Amino acid sequence: MEGFIENLKIRVGIENELLTVNNKGFIVPAADLIIKEIIDDIVNKRIDIGFLKRFIYGIQWEPHPAQLEVVTQPLNFLLVEKTMKLIRTYLGEVASRRKLMIYAGSVHPIQSNPFPINGTHISISVVPKRRKSMPRKFLVYVHNNVRRYLPELIALTANSPVMSGEYSGYASTRLHYSRVLRPSRYAIIRRSKATIIPREKRAILKYAFIFTRDKRYEHKVVADRVGIRLLDITPRGPYTNIIEDYGSGPESSRVEIRFIDNPSTVDYLVDVTHILMGIALEAIDLLRRKQKIVESKSLEENRLRAIKDGINADFITENGDTVSARKCVLEMIENIRPYLDMLGVKLQTSLRSGVPEIEKLGKPKISSEHEIIHRYLRQGKVFLRVKLNSSRALITFSGNRDSLKAKTVFGFVFPQYKLEWTSFEKNIISTFTRIHISYWMLTNHGYIRIHPDDIVISAITPIGALTKIFSSVYKGLLERNFS
Repeated sequence: MEGFIENLKIRVGIENELLTVNNKGFIVPAADLIIKEIIDDIVNKRIDIGFLKRFIYGIQWEPHPAQLEVVTQPLNFLLVEKTMKLIRTYLGEVASRRKLMIYAGSVHPIQSNPFPINGTHISISVVPKRRKSMPRKFLVYVHNNVRRYLPELIALTANSPVMSGEYSGYASTRLHYSRVLRPSRYAIIRRSKATIIPREKRAILKYAFIFTRDKRYEHKVVADRVGIRLLDITPRGPYTNIIEDYGSGPESSRVEIRFIDNPSTVDYLVDVTHILMGIALEAIDLLRRKQKIVESKSLEENRLRAIKDGINADFITENGDTVSARKCVLEMIENIRPYLDMLGVKLQTSLRSGVPEIEKLGKPKISSEHEIIHRYLRQGKVFLRVKLNSSRALITFSGNRDSLKAKTVFGFVFPQYKLEWTSFEKNIISTFTRIHISYWMLTNHGYIRIHPDDIVISAITPIGALTKIFSSVYKGLLERNFS
């Protein structure tokens, strides 16, 4: 079996989205500042652009002003670790010049609501050494084999359980709220005389469809009937029916995996890449042995269960029974181990034992100074009447401090957050470890800090507060008219 791997070239490309944050861990719209620093380094020759170009295709800011996306060159798999460490080290150094930091996670635990959302996209190309591009059948088999393991891969990599200062109820908040990562479909090769333009793309494209050259049939790798690109997994390149890839070179053929939550560290990112490589090689071996990859009837349901419960999900088997996601993940890792052994690759992190990084490193701990207020705010009851159990400083709108004796106050209550985190690389926030919530009240006269022993007398929503105001006004008008 080892002989077939010796005749293959494996390339890996990585797109990693990151956030710019300040030294307190909060998002700041500074992606363009990072880009300006990098451009300045290049123009003034403070960095070896030739060296950088060997590993990095490009760095750009995304639509959200705090988002950066780093795209690698198609890499020999042995260079993935070196490249990602180079990128992280350089970005951390550049950010420090502006007194900024880089956050490597998918969802900011406070400011994502649910956007901005980050992800890691990994492209796998497996090419026979005698050819220049990934054949159509390779594209189909690698896509379908990654998709076969989709629930297991989501369960193993989901690590975004916190959003807006709360546990969201989903292991992958990113996948649950994503607007673009639609479920992929089983890939096939289809004869076609035309490339159909997806309707949502029609507004920016000139044509509704494009006929193939010289009126010939073309064999297209089809994972979506109208060629939508933004799927959780999709084949890419000119052999597909994706309109953005029309006319691209055959060497761009690859399978793009987009459902991965950002790994917190380079070690976890490298292991995820190795697992995907193992799955790709298993797919080529199945093709070599003329074994069909069968589509699971429960794949979509298990995908949703993995997004919600991660490694603790129960998957539905083909006969309708249930099995733990962890058991399925361990079976997947055991299936691909022989292929990784052929490459001389050993998984280095807890993923090798079916333990996701969120389980190994731990979820962020959320602590609130006042659980009753915390509960009311979650219900949308933000106008509170509170009995203060001690004297308090009132910070006026002009910034002065006045003494406020213990009394009952009414106003708009809002949270204040303090974040703690772990950094495995200099100036890079790998994962948040603790979210501490305290509370302030905005009154007619200024701001008051709420203490844990203060007593909530009543709570009301903004609509409820407006209703009370208008009711009192209406009652006053009636009394005036009939007095």
